[in-house]
Amino acid sequence: MNLIYQYWDGICRESVYAGVEAMKKYAGRIGADYIFENNPGYIADKRFGQYSAHYGAFKPVMEKEFDKYNKILFADTDVFPIDGLTENVFDQIMDADHIGICTEPFQPKQRTITTGRITSESDNQWAKLVKSAYHAHVPLTEEGLVRVYNTGMVLYTRSGIQHARKNWVSFDDYVNTIRRTNLDSFYTCDQPYLHAMMFSTNMNVIEMHNGWNSYIHGTKDIHQPKRRIMDWRNEQTKFVHCQFPGADDMTTEQLLKVVNLPRKEWNYDI
Repeated sequence: MNLIYQYWDGICRESVYAGVEAMKKYAGRIGADYIFENNPGYIADKRFGQYSAHYGAFKPVMEKEFDKYNKILFADTDVFPIDGLTENVFDQIMDADHIGICTEPFQPKQRTITTGRITSESDNQWAKLVKSAYHAHVPLTEEGLVRVYNTGMVLYTRSGIQHARKNWVSFDDYVNTIRRTNLDSFYTCDQPYLHAMMFSTNMNVIEMHNGWNSYIHGTKDIHQPKRRIMDWRNEQTKFVHCQFPGADDMTTEQLLKVVNLPRKEWNYDI
């Protein structure tokens, strides 16, 4: 038995329910259980600041109430399956694997020219810290840049969950390690934590096809300081990750157009 798990802490906008409804229907098509939790408050004391809620992504990994499942997919509520998708995401990794996750292939190079606060320089500083604190070498691209993994869609097996409970350091340990440096607070959130734990504890990591996490996002850099929208969907897209500015305020109709139609057919710009 497999599970798709989603949650939201805060006020649920129409965009949240749009993603939830789309993923719930997908779970039904592939015969998986589905759970959405509204304001579970997994890290209720907010001790990780603005990123406290993000650690709710690990609730189905850490809590024994989920132990009946063979595999668990965690997905952000802004991850949408394309219309009518029947290909089973749980077939993408074997029971003997630990974790399936997608890279963000655009990000390593983008972070060399970004005008934002997450840069390749800070990625390198973070990687050195992970090596020093947890004796792990994080993977690099062919260009020698830190490889980026997206935690908006992560697939766990039962053996991976057992490995995590036994070997991962506590959330507090990791966050406090980052806070003792001058790294941006982004590096205290769930994504760098999972990245560090995957490789410091020698998990069997399966890099899933990026069609399972085709993201649409905003970016700007030193060459084009005006924010632009990057659309990484293609004919192999299965899930669309709507990370662009303004997505949270969109209606269900608007989001489903973004997910399923060519950009020229959206009838509006984002």
